[in-house]
Amino acid sequence: MKNLFDKFSHSRRVCRALGWLGLCLVVPVVLWAALGGLGLVPSLVEVFTVPGLRIPASIAITGLLMAAVGFWDYD
Repeated sequence: MKNLFDKFSHSRRVCRALGWLGLCLVVPVVLWAALGGLGLVPSLVEVFTVPGLRIPASIAITGLLMAAVGFWDYD
């Protein structure tokens, strides 16, 4: 039985683009956290304070969810 998504030829391209867009959201946050942990740049806690960490965390989680949907192999 054919998968529902196989009816649409562009759905794979759209999903892959969504996955790459999600990764583009995640990479800066992860790099900033890593470099901030090493002391090379101001850390996320210094910039956003502890209650404000929701902002970069929500960006990272959104990007990870987009990447998970975009790179999900549904075959």
